[in-house]
Amino acid sequence: MNLAIILTKMLLDGLRSIFYFPVWWYTRGLKKKFLGFITGVKTSSHNLALTVMFKYLFKPMFGERSKSGRIISFFMRLILLFWRLFLFGLALVGHLAFFILWLVLPVVAVWQIIILAGK
Repeated sequence: MNLAIILTKMLLDGLRSIFYFPVWWYTRGLKKKFLGFITGVKTSSHNLALTVMFKYLFKPMFGERSKSGRIISFFMRLILLFWRLFLFGLALVGHLAFFILWLVLPVVAVWQIIILAGK
């Protein structure tokens, strides 16, 4: 008698997990993935020190106060800022691609199952 109850509970729990998976994927899982996306973008910005680059764009490098030192420092920081913005853009596109992949992956998987079942 206990074996039948255990097997029934296991079957029902497995079916409930299968049917709850899409709900979890697009609710709690999506929220968690979106918060991870935001954290990843903030971390990329922090690692590239974008706010520091903007803050010190017009400050001379290495304490060089001469006119030529200020001009060289400005253009050097500008080049660094453009490079870091480019890298930040790449990181943003990567994070966004993974987030969109999270959204599309179950739909593509179900679509492929339907196509394969039809053959």
